[in-house]
This record gives sequence, structure tokens and C-alpha cells, in this order.
Amino acid sequence: MQSFIDYIKYFINLSEKAENDIKRLAIRESIEKGHEVLAEGKTCKRIYFLEEGTLRAFFYLKGKDITHWVYPNNSMVTSWHSYINESPSSEYIEATEDSILVSLTYEDWQYLFKTYPELDRFVRIVMEYQIATLDEFYKGYYFLSAKEKYELLINNYPSIVQRANLGHIASMLGISQETLSRIRGK
Repeated sequence: MQSFIDYIKYFINLSEKAENDIKRLAIRESIEKGHEVLAEGKTCKRIYFLEEGTLRAFFYLKGKDITHWVYPNNSMVTSWHSYINESPSSEYIEATEDSILVSLTYEDWQYLFKTYPELDRFVRIVMEYQIATLDEFYKGYYFLSAKEKYELLINNYPSIVQRANLGHIASMLGISQETLSRIRGK
């Protein structure tokens, strides 16, 4: 739990009272590799802080498993569309390693925002960071060669490359595992 508090404090000044409320409301849980945090069609009710481990977000297209992002530890994770719109998710989120999650519900966050405006600012900063990260990664992504995509991933998100398996990385980059193996071999 302390790593979540420290993560928040990296972005904002957090009062002791707010910290205590977060500790009171948050759930910390250990999950095993393969655990499904969210399934397609289910509404995501929580924002997770990945204290330890790795999660991946994926969907199925024509029966094929497509990874669209891998989250290393110290990441905020949710199905943003589902969570914000309180609608069914079009994706899955699963643990690719034994992991530890700290999470709060939508209702918990609404209470915290109303009571501690600095937490509203924290989530805004995190969401801005998430949007900027995805924007940077995917803007040029469609115009890059397979090698350039892999280099972009290595340069900007080395922890993903170190922790995710080759199949998930290849899927995320939209290339075959064989192509990724050739690129890594050079």
C-alpha cells in the first residue's frame, strides 16, 4: 500500500487525512499469473495501481488474441472507456506474472475527489500522462517499420520489453513473433 501512497505523493502533496482515507478504502490483493482482472462485457468498476508484477490488456479480433498494451509495475491500470462511461468493456485485463494490485472503486474515488480536491488533480495528471504516453506511442506507430516500432518500445518503455513475453510484445506491435525474433537477433 505504501508504494501506492508514494506514487500519489510523487505527483501531489497528500495530507495525512487523505492518506488515511485512501488506506481505509483501498483494497490490496495478490493475484496469480493468468488471473483475469477484467473480462470483455463486464463493466470496470475499479482503478488499479500495479504495485508489483505485470498486466496486459487485450481483445479478440476474429478469434485472435491481440495485446494492445502491457503494464509494468508502478502503473495505473483500468479499462478507461468502461470505467469512465460505466459501460461494458471491450477488452480483457489479465496478470502475466504473479502481481499485487491496490484498487479503489469509482464511488471511492468520487468520495475522495469531493473530500480532497488534490486527489482530483492527481487523477487528472495520471490521465494526462496516460493520454500523452499513448498519443506519443501510437501517433507515429502506423508509419513505422517493424524494427522502428520495436526501437520505439525499447527506448520509451524498456520495462515492458524486459517483462513481457515475445508473443505479447509482437502482438502489441502488430508484427509476427518470427519478425520480432529476427529484429531482436540483430
